[in-house]
Amino acid sequence: MSGLPTTSNADAESKLTTQATRAEVTPAEPASIQPHAGVQPAWLRSPVLWVVVIGLVLAALFARQALLHINVGAVGGNLDGYNNIWGYYWLKTDLFDLHRNPYYTNYIYYPTGISLRFHTFNPLNGLLTMPGNLTLGYVPTFNLIFFFAPVLTLLFSFLLIRDLLYNPWAAFAGAVVATYTDYHIPVFLTVGQSSYITLQWVPLYFFFLFRAIRGKPIWSQDGRLLDRDTRPWPVYVGLSILALVLTTLTDWQYLMFIVFATLVYGAVVLFTRQTVREKATIFGKLAAIGGIYTAIVAIPLVLPMIKEAQENPWLDVSYQSALHSIDVSWLLSPGIGLHGAIILLVALLGLWTVLRLKQSREAGIYWLVTVVFFYFMALGPELRVNGTSTGVPLLYTLMEKVPVISSGRDPARFSLIATIGMGVLFAFGISRILDLMQTRFQIKTRVISALIVLVLLATPISNVMAYSGEAQINPPDIPPFYQQLANDKQSYAILELPIFSDTGRGADVYQMYQIVHNKVRYSGRLARDRKLTNPNNFVKRASLFRHLWLLQFPKIQEEQEYPDKDILKATDLASQGIPILNYYNTPYIIMYKEAMTPDNWARAEGLLHQVLGKDATPYYEDNIMRVYKVPQASPPSNAITLDVGEGWSSREIDPNGTPFRWADDTGSTSQVYTMNLDKQPVHAVLKFAAFTYKVPRTLQVSINGAEAVSVQISPEDRAKQISVDLILPSGNNLFEFSSPEPALPTDNPATDNRHLSFAVENLTLEVTP
Repeated sequence: MSGLPTTSNADAESKLTTQATRAEVTPAEPASIQPHAGVQPAWLRSPVLWVVVIGLVLAALFARQALLHINVGAVGGNLDGYNNIWGYYWLKTDLFDLHRNPYYTNYIYYPTGISLRFHTFNPLNGLLTMPGNLTLGYVPTFNLIFFFAPVLTLLFSFLLIRDLLYNPWAAFAGAVVATYTDYHIPVFLTVGQSSYITLQWVPLYFFFLFRAIRGKPIWSQDGRLLDRDTRPWPVYVGLSILALVLTTLTDWQYLMFIVFATLVYGAVVLFTRQTVREKATIFGKLAAIGGIYTAIVAIPLVLPMIKEAQENPWLDVSYQSALHSIDVSWLLSPGIGLHGAIILLVALLGLWTVLRLKQSREAGIYWLVTVVFFYFMALGPELRVNGTSTGVPLLYTLMEKVPVISSGRDPARFSLIATIGMGVLFAFGISRILDLMQTRFQIKTRVISALIVLVLLATPISNVMAYSGEAQINPPDIPPFYQQLANDKQSYAILELPIFSDTGRGADVYQMYQIVHNKVRYSGRLARDRKLTNPNNFVKRASLFRHLWLLQFPKIQEEQEYPDKDILKATDLASQGIPILNYYNTPYIIMYKEAMTPDNWARAEGLLHQVLGKDATPYYEDNIMRVYKVPQASPPSNAITLDVGEGWSSREIDPNGTPFRWADDTGSTSQVYTMNLDKQPVHAVLKFAAFTYKVPRTLQVSINGAEAVSVQISPEDRAKQISVDLILPSGNNLFEFSSPEPALPTDNPATDNRHLSFAVENLTLEVTP
């Protein structure tokens, strides 16, 4: 890096105030980067150039595993890497082939599909990497993200910090801290989280925001702040909005961090600016940024996220936030995480320095408050010490249930913004140290400046670089069968077993295979549905598919769900299994060998032979998979399937030998699943007997969310016969049984702690002329 001067931040009072004088002042680059003035071209003397050059070197060291194995496989591929690559594939497929809303897909979670608004989709990365994806391929382009993103984060952090102090050496050192010293950064690399490593738009937003608010600084050649050029503030307002848009299209959590950071700045301005006019000017600019952004971006993108979060309680994963918080004992250990004690001490020196300088005091206060606020948020909902929860509520508790915020389970990531603040304070500390070297010891050389920065950054950076070397490269290992499917241009679905499982090569890898075969999948990997709590999941409430989904669980659970005798006659898989698969255009069933235990494999084989016939043989097999081909079958004589769903207690038998089930006492509806395998709606009659526990109650039955019948049942009716005429739509349908009256405890809670409401028996569904 070319020599960068050590200069003082003092004498702020000497700034020029008249427009005429301002016009005569032009920003100058540090004199000491011109060792051969008149020989070197100006661009070669630019600190920005050397920041980029050194940034490339640091990024190459950081992402060395990804670069050295660029064509071998994705870094962190078996964790989150291939899932991120799938997002880029989906964006390309949507834009080039399907031409529809990219935030929704039925290429996974087929046939109902799933929203991607809370998935780690990052469409901006998909757009920026699309040329590389289409030419170099998805894997090498993905690996390059981990090389280029830190370069941009370093550059934009440098620009942000250099506006606060003149010394480029100090700004560079602070930018390195902001880019590399948060412990999340090497984690993002090792687990392949390309969406989170692209943090660069956050410091870029701050850079544009503060230029819009304070103007572009004009420095003298000896490091004095002469004035600020506020004339182009509308341009920087527009650029701030652009940075917000880029952040929105990268990761919604980063947008949330920016909103919080902007609100913190507004609070600081409210209590630090001296005149009402100053405050009004700043709040006017902030309102302009927020208002324009809301109109052009928030309405079409952010507001639908809020609506979706409110309407889908399963997206609330805040119960996991305590496990993804920073432990205070780790935070208070020597240094802060991977920052190290040296960075902490230099940052404290920088804080002491900046609070003494009038020209930078507000910036110092803001970044101090930001560091404190965001680290408090990173501690999560309750105080944890040495891995143990103390039960003491913290600041995050006030916000964890707010829609959208509740969909983020990792409050520890708030530390990323605190790290930017640490970088700013560290830069002021470095500037002070270099200032002292010049004024007290009369040492002013590029070599000394470089050595000081190198020594102070060596330990924390070496920690990060060492950790980044642990990143694993996972080859895609594409099965040849999927190359065969890729050559088949017909559109259809494939059914993979186990459905929704992280076993074997992992859900990310199995989803990545879609990039090759390009067929829709019943399975899928969604960031907010790891525990499959999404109630709209087709395979969990559809005949045959629910049987197949249960294969990954212990056999006893399958037996409880499907006992020999139940309240209804369950779907005959031997006669209706193939028609079901034909209806949903599913010609292949794929069994992943590494993902199934011998017991589960045997159960799956038995079920498939029940569906496909006892003489069914594999269509294809290799070390990864076994494939069965589904034949075409004639329409079944009975086009209606029927299965017990969720929300029921275990089956019981009354003294007369009749099976019955109590509605579950969890408060959810009790469900029955049915398919109409006819391509047209049919007229059908639902019949069942129902009885109530102790008190009269209302029994309501709905189909696909619309009420079909509401009847009164009383304790005197041992088994009231109920008949419902209805039109059954084609495809999968859901019956829901419920009662508005509360369930009652049993007479013997010591031996039976259930709460009972109503029970159902002898349920049938028949097509009528």
